[in-house]
Amino acid sequence: MSDLEGRSQIDIAIEKYMRRDPISRRTFMRRAGRGGLAFGAALSLPALLAACAPGSSSGAKSLEWANWPAYIDIDEEAAPNPTKYPSINTFIEQTGIGVDYKEVIQDNADFLGTLRQDLAAGNATGWDVISPGGWVVERMGRLGYLEEIDHSKLPNWTTNCADYAKGLWFDPDNKYSVWWQGGITGIAYDPELTGREITTFDDLLDPAFKERAGGFSDMRDMFGLALLSLGVHPEDATIADVTKAQKKLLDANARQQFRGYYGNEYYDALAAGDLAISVAWSGDVSQMQLYDNPKVKFVIPDGGGMRWNDNLAIPKKAAQIDNSHKLLNYWYDPAAATTLSEYIGYFTPVKGVSERITADAEALRSPGPSASPDPTTADLYDTLAPT
Repeated sequence: MSDLEGRSQIDIAIEKYMRRDPISRRTFMRRAGRGGLAFGAALSLPALLAACAPGSSSGAKSLEWANWPAYIDIDEEAAPNPTKYPSINTFIEQTGIGVDYKEVIQDNADFLGTLRQDLAAGNATGWDVISPGGWVVERMGRLGYLEEIDHSKLPNWTTNCADYAKGLWFDPDNKYSVWWQGGITGIAYDPELTGREITTFDDLLDPAFKERAGGFSDMRDMFGLALLSLGVHPEDATIADVTKAQKKLLDANARQQFRGYYGNEYYDALAAGDLAISVAWSGDVSQMQLYDNPKVKFVIPDGGGMRWNDNLAIPKKAAQIDNSHKLLNYWYDPAAATTLSEYIGYFTPVKGVSERITADAEALRSPGPSASPDPTTADLYDTLAPT
């Protein structure tokens, strides 16, 4: 009998799939970015608490790229010709390849659901490049839903990919994917709305924040944080541990603690003040502080946070496989990676970017004109970036 037979779905989800690395606030600075980057099983939190792809783009001139919101550099004042994304415009200028960039991924499980029927039927999805989490890569690769990466077409990856961004559990040979960006799942809050500092996951569950707190629809994030608040590393969780974490979340749900269970759309609610406190992703909050709401703070709970990464992959029967490789290769150019990181504040997989950001920030602090990033960007990146 296999070691998975006879075990509950939750137990399998936690012990087999949830392999994110818990990070204490004390050790986060020295440990960030060193392996253990993963998601869990394709289960939504609402489902556990209770017990937009376009058409085919064949022949299109532009690459169809599905990504998450708040995951690219933006020039809001630029005319969208060809795009409002400076780094993508550079790729277009260098290669002559158009890019139709869509922010359509709000939740990993939901996005996979939009692809699965076509892929299972052997049809194209309409996307050339997608940016899923690790467990999605593992599942799609195992089911034959992804094109294999031709690394001979990725010289920048070969030269510039950091060791911590290679050979992760869900794709140990980088057969189907390369790292896009990484981050931390923790808690964000507006001190003016909470009335106090936030330090723990239990603060999120404080009845004082009833219907002003935001949860995530992703089971891996919510159960991971709940387990860490109980002193349990998710990768070591037993059925009894998961049951305790589930009860903790069920109790909060029963008293309507959460205004909603969000994917990436939590960002707007938190920035607008509709939420006082929410589970959050680190890079989102660094952008929020710079561009939308400087009052919002991000904290890694005392019990620990969840480290993760998203990836670039090519769905089976993509219309432009060769051009897709060119786009993947482009993001491992240190100049492109620096432009991206200075804006979005997530972990880069590219060597030397942290040093470039620091140099740009120092140039900005020096007298004289400069087109370098706001020093705050570099400060935030230095706080969160892997070493």
